Amino acid sequence: MLVDRGGLWYRVLVVRYGELGGRLGAGEFHCWWSEVSRLRVRDGDGGSGWFEDQVRRVDDGADTSFWSDRWLGEVPLCVRLSRLFELTENKTMYVADLLSVDSERWGEVWRWRRRLWQWEEGLLEECRALLLDVSLNPNVVDSWVWLPDPSSGYIVRGAYSLLVSQVPLKVSVFAWRLLRDRLSTRTNLISRRVLSPDMSSCVAGCGHPESAQHLFLLCDTFGSLWHLVRDWIGCYGVDADNIFDHFLQFTHLTGGGVLLDVLLCN
Repeated sequence: MLVDRGGLWYRVLVVRYGELGGRLGAGEFHCWWSEVSRLRVRDGDGGSGWFEDQVRRVDDGADTSFWSDRWLGEVPLCVRLSRLFELTENKTMYVADLLSVDSERWGEVWRWRRRLWQWEEGLLEECRALLLDVSLNPNVVDSWVWLPDPSSGYIVRGAYSLLVSQVPLKVSVFAWRLLRDRLSTRTNLISRRVLSPDMSSCVAGCGHPESAQHLFLLCDTFGSLWHLVRDWIGCYGVDADNIFDHFLQFTHLTGGGVLLDVLLCN
Protein backbone atom coordinates (compact mmCIF):
# COMPACT_ATOMS: atom_id res chain seq x y z
CA MET A 1 0.00 0.00 0.00
CA LEU A 2 2.90 2.37 0.76
CA VAL A 3 4.96 1.65 -2.34
CA ASP A 4 2.53 0.36 -4.99
CA ARG A 5 2.10 3.60 -6.93
CA GLY A 6 -0.15 1.94 -9.48
CA GLY A 7 -2.49 0.45 -6.89
CA LEU A 8 -5.96 1.77 -6.12
CA TRP A 9 -5.25 2.34 -2.42
CA TYR A 10 -2.12 4.34 -3.21
CA ARG A 11 -4.04 6.63 -5.56
CA VAL A 12 -6.84 7.09 -2.99
CA LEU A 13 -4.35 7.97 -0.24
CA VAL A 14 -2.53 10.43 -2.50
CA VAL A 15 -5.80 12.28 -3.05
CA ARG A 16 -6.49 12.35 0.69
CA TYR A 17 -3.04 12.96 2.20
CA GLY A 18 -0.90 14.21 -0.69
CA GLU A 19 2.46 13.10 -2.01
CA LEU A 20 5.85 14.47 -1.00
CA GLY A 21 9.11 13.57 -2.71
CA GLY A 22 7.46 10.73 -4.60
CA ARG A 23 6.02 9.19 -1.41
CA LEU A 24 2.78 9.44 0.44
CA GLY A 25 2.39 12.37 2.81
CA ALA A 26 1.23 12.13 6.41
CA GLY A 27 -1.53 14.72 6.17
CA GLU A 28 -2.01 17.76 8.39
CA PHE A 29 -3.91 16.10 11.23
CA HIS A 30 -3.13 13.36 13.73
CA CYS A 31 -4.95 10.23 12.68
CA TRP A 32 -4.40 6.55 11.99
CA TRP A 33 -2.62 7.39 8.72
CA SER A 34 0.00 9.44 10.57
CA GLU A 35 1.00 6.28 12.42
CA VAL A 36 1.09 4.17 9.25
CA SER A 37 3.11 6.74 7.31
CA ARG A 38 5.73 6.81 10.07
CA LEU A 39 6.80 3.33 8.97
CA ARG A 40 8.72 5.00 6.14
CA VAL A 41 9.75 8.17 8.01
CA ARG A 42 12.87 8.29 10.17
CA ASP A 43 13.59 10.54 13.12
CA GLY A 44 15.87 13.50 12.62
CA ASP A 45 18.83 11.56 14.07
CA GLY A 46 18.62 8.95 11.32
CA GLY A 47 17.30 6.29 13.64
CA SER A 48 14.82 3.70 12.56
CA GLY A 49 11.83 1.97 14.06
CA TRP A 50 11.40 -1.71 14.89
CA PHE A 51 9.25 -2.37 11.81
CA GLU A 52 11.66 -0.74 9.40
CA ASP A 53 14.49 -2.84 10.83
CA GLN A 54 12.66 -6.02 9.83
CA VAL A 55 12.03 -5.25 6.15
CA ARG A 56 14.48 -4.90 3.31
CA ARG A 57 14.66 -5.46 -0.41
CA VAL A 58 16.11 -3.53 -3.35
CA ASP A 59 15.49 -4.51 -6.97
CA ASP A 60 15.18 -1.59 -9.38
CA GLY A 61 15.94 0.94 -6.60
CA ALA A 62 13.19 3.31 -7.70
CA ASP A 63 11.44 3.35 -4.32
CA THR A 64 14.43 2.94 -2.01
CA SER A 65 15.89 6.11 -0.49
CA PHE A 66 19.63 6.18 -1.08
CA TRP A 67 20.38 8.00 2.16
CA SER A 68 17.54 7.21 4.57
CA ASP A 69 16.56 3.58 3.93
CA ARG A 70 18.61 0.78 5.49
CA TRP A 71 19.38 -0.95 2.20
CA LEU A 72 23.18 -1.29 2.33
CA GLY A 73 24.61 -2.54 5.63
CA GLU A 74 23.14 -2.43 9.11
CA VAL A 75 22.50 1.32 9.27
CA PRO A 76 21.30 3.82 6.65
CA LEU A 77 23.96 5.74 4.76
CA CYS A 78 22.76 9.02 6.28
CA VAL A 79 24.05 7.62 9.58
CA ARG A 80 27.15 5.79 8.37
CA LEU A 81 28.22 8.72 6.18
CA SER A 82 26.49 11.52 8.06
CA ARG A 83 28.97 14.19 6.95
CA LEU A 84 28.28 13.52 3.27
CA PHE A 85 24.55 13.49 3.98
CA GLU A 86 24.83 16.95 5.56
CA LEU A 87 26.67 18.30 2.53
CA THR A 88 24.61 16.84 -0.30
CA GLU A 89 21.87 18.94 -1.84
CA ASN A 90 20.01 15.83 -2.97
CA LYS A 91 18.95 14.24 0.31
CA THR A 92 15.82 12.69 -1.18
CA MET A 93 17.35 10.81 -4.10
CA TYR A 94 16.59 7.13 -4.65
CA VAL A 95 19.06 4.31 -5.23
CA ALA A 96 18.08 4.18 -8.90
CA ASP A 97 18.85 7.89 -9.34
CA LEU A 98 22.52 7.19 -8.67
CA LEU A 99 23.13 3.64 -9.83
CA SER A 100 21.27 4.02 -13.11
CA VAL A 101 24.00 6.36 -14.40
CA ASP A 102 27.67 5.67 -15.08
CA SER A 103 29.88 5.92 -11.98
CA GLU A 104 31.88 8.71 -13.62
CA ARG A 105 28.74 10.89 -13.50
CA TRP A 106 27.82 10.21 -9.88
CA GLY A 107 28.99 13.69 -8.91
CA GLU A 108 26.17 15.17 -10.98
CA VAL A 109 23.64 13.29 -8.86
CA TRP A 110 25.14 13.97 -5.44
CA ARG A 111 25.44 17.76 -5.92
CA TRP A 112 27.48 18.96 -2.94
CA ARG A 113 26.81 22.31 -1.28
CA ARG A 114 30.49 23.15 -1.49
CA ARG A 115 33.77 21.59 -2.53
CA LEU A 116 34.63 18.62 -0.31
CA TRP A 117 37.60 18.82 2.02
CA GLN A 118 40.29 16.17 1.83
CA TRP A 119 38.97 14.05 4.70
CA GLU A 120 35.48 14.32 3.24
CA GLU A 121 36.83 13.05 -0.07
CA GLY A 122 37.95 9.99 1.90
CA LEU A 123 34.35 9.43 2.99
CA LEU A 124 33.24 9.74 -0.62
CA GLU A 125 35.75 7.07 -1.65
CA GLU A 126 34.39 4.83 1.12
CA CYS A 127 30.90 5.34 -0.27
CA ARG A 128 32.06 4.52 -3.79
CA ALA A 129 33.70 1.31 -2.52
CA LEU A 130 30.44 0.25 -0.88
CA LEU A 131 28.59 0.67 -4.18
CA LEU A 132 31.01 -1.28 -6.37
CA ASP A 133 29.34 -4.66 -5.83
CA VAL A 134 25.76 -3.35 -5.88
CA SER A 135 23.65 -4.22 -8.90
CA LEU A 136 20.03 -3.46 -9.60
CA ASN A 137 17.34 -5.55 -11.21
CA PRO A 138 15.59 -3.07 -13.51
CA ASN A 139 12.80 -5.50 -14.41
CA VAL A 140 11.55 -5.97 -10.81
CA VAL A 141 10.11 -3.16 -8.70
CA ASP A 142 11.26 -2.64 -5.12
CA SER A 143 9.22 -4.48 -2.53
CA TRP A 144 9.31 -5.12 1.20
CA VAL A 145 10.22 -8.55 2.49
CA TRP A 146 9.44 -9.46 6.09
CA LEU A 147 12.87 -10.68 7.20
CA PRO A 148 11.74 -12.71 10.26
CA ASP A 149 9.64 -14.92 7.93
CA PRO A 150 10.32 -14.25 4.21
CA SER A 151 8.25 -17.24 3.03
CA SER A 152 4.99 -16.45 4.84
CA GLY A 153 5.43 -12.70 4.88
CA TYR A 154 4.16 -10.19 7.39
CA ILE A 155 1.23 -11.04 9.65
CA VAL A 156 0.06 -9.11 12.70
CA ARG A 157 0.50 -12.11 15.02
CA GLY A 158 4.12 -12.56 13.94
CA ALA A 159 4.92 -8.88 14.37
CA TYR A 160 3.32 -8.83 17.81
CA SER A 161 5.27 -11.92 18.86
CA LEU A 162 8.47 -10.23 17.74
CA LEU A 163 7.71 -7.18 19.85
CA VAL A 164 6.67 -9.12 22.93
CA SER A 165 9.80 -11.25 22.78
CA GLN A 166 11.86 -8.10 23.35
CA VAL A 167 9.84 -6.81 26.32
CA PRO A 168 8.99 -8.97 29.39
CA LEU A 169 5.25 -9.47 29.68
CA LYS A 170 5.05 -8.18 33.25
CA VAL A 171 6.81 -4.98 32.18
CA SER A 172 4.44 -4.27 29.29
CA VAL A 173 1.38 -5.10 31.44
CA PHE A 174 2.53 -2.77 34.22
CA ALA A 175 3.30 0.04 31.76
CA TRP A 176 -0.06 -0.46 30.03
CA ARG A 177 -1.91 -0.17 33.36
CA LEU A 178 0.15 2.85 34.41
CA LEU A 179 -0.45 4.82 31.19
CA ARG A 180 -4.18 4.11 31.36
CA ASP A 181 -4.40 4.88 35.09
CA ARG A 182 -5.45 1.32 35.95
CA LEU A 183 -3.07 0.73 38.86
CA SER A 184 -4.46 0.16 42.34
CA THR A 185 -3.59 3.59 43.70
CA ARG A 186 -5.63 4.83 46.64
CA THR A 187 -7.54 7.37 44.55
CA ASN A 188 -8.55 4.60 42.13
CA LEU A 189 -9.53 2.27 44.95
CA ILE A 190 -11.69 5.04 46.44
CA SER A 191 -13.40 5.65 43.08
CA ARG A 192 -14.18 1.91 42.97
CA ARG A 193 -15.49 2.07 46.55
CA VAL A 194 -12.85 -0.32 47.82
CA LEU A 195 -11.51 2.28 50.27
CA SER A 196 -13.31 5.07 52.09
CA PRO A 197 -12.66 8.69 50.99
CA ASP A 198 -10.69 9.47 54.17
CA MET A 199 -7.98 6.98 53.14
CA SER A 200 -6.68 8.84 50.08
CA SER A 201 -3.36 10.02 51.57
CA CYS A 202 -0.17 8.80 49.92
CA VAL A 203 1.44 5.74 51.50
CA ALA A 204 4.66 7.76 51.93
CA GLY A 205 2.90 9.94 54.52
CA CYS A 206 3.28 13.22 52.62
CA GLY A 207 -0.41 14.06 53.01
CA HIS A 208 -1.24 14.33 49.29
CA PRO A 209 -3.81 12.12 47.53
CA GLU A 210 -2.17 8.98 46.18
CA SER A 211 -2.81 9.17 42.43
CA ALA A 212 -0.52 7.60 39.82
CA GLN A 213 0.81 11.01 38.81
CA HIS A 214 1.61 11.93 42.41
CA LEU A 215 3.09 8.53 43.29
CA PHE A 216 5.42 8.30 40.29
CA LEU A 217 6.29 11.96 39.65
CA LEU A 218 5.35 14.39 42.42
CA CYS A 219 5.88 12.53 45.67
CA ASP A 220 8.98 13.74 47.55
CA THR A 221 9.80 10.16 48.52
CA PHE A 222 9.18 8.20 45.32
CA GLY A 223 9.39 10.91 42.65
CA SER A 224 12.93 11.79 43.68
CA LEU A 225 14.08 8.29 42.71
CA TRP A 226 14.11 9.26 39.01
CA HIS A 227 17.29 11.29 39.53
CA LEU A 228 18.99 8.17 40.86
CA VAL A 229 17.66 6.13 37.92
CA ARG A 230 19.10 8.65 35.43
CA ASP A 231 22.49 8.50 37.13
CA TRP A 232 22.38 4.71 37.08
CA ILE A 233 21.62 4.36 33.36
CA GLY A 234 23.72 7.38 32.37
CA CYS A 235 21.14 9.62 30.68
CA TYR A 236 19.93 13.14 31.33
CA GLY A 237 16.58 14.85 31.00
CA VAL A 238 14.03 17.16 32.57
CA ASP A 239 11.20 15.76 34.68
CA ALA A 240 7.84 15.85 32.89
CA ASP A 241 4.68 16.80 34.73
CA ASN A 242 2.53 13.96 33.40
CA ILE A 243 2.92 10.20 33.17
CA PHE A 244 2.78 9.81 29.39
CA ASP A 245 5.37 12.52 28.62
CA HIS A 246 7.63 11.10 31.32
CA PHE A 247 7.30 7.62 29.82
CA LEU A 248 8.09 8.89 26.31
CA GLN A 249 11.15 10.71 27.55
CA PHE A 250 12.64 7.66 29.25
CA THR A 251 11.88 5.24 26.43
CA HIS A 252 13.62 7.52 23.91
CA LEU A 253 16.57 8.35 26.15
CA THR A 254 17.27 4.69 26.80
CA GLY A 255 16.55 3.47 23.27
CA GLY A 256 13.53 1.50 24.48
CA GLY A 257 11.08 2.50 21.77
CA VAL A 258 10.05 -1.15 21.33
CA LEU A 259 8.12 -0.99 24.61
CA LEU A 260 6.10 1.95 23.30
CA ASP A 261 5.34 0.03 20.11
CA VAL A 262 4.09 -2.92 22.18
CA LEU A 263 1.76 -0.68 24.15
CA LEU A 264 0.44 1.03 21.02
CA CYS A 265 -0.40 -2.39 19.60
CA ASN A 266 -2.71 -3.08 22.54
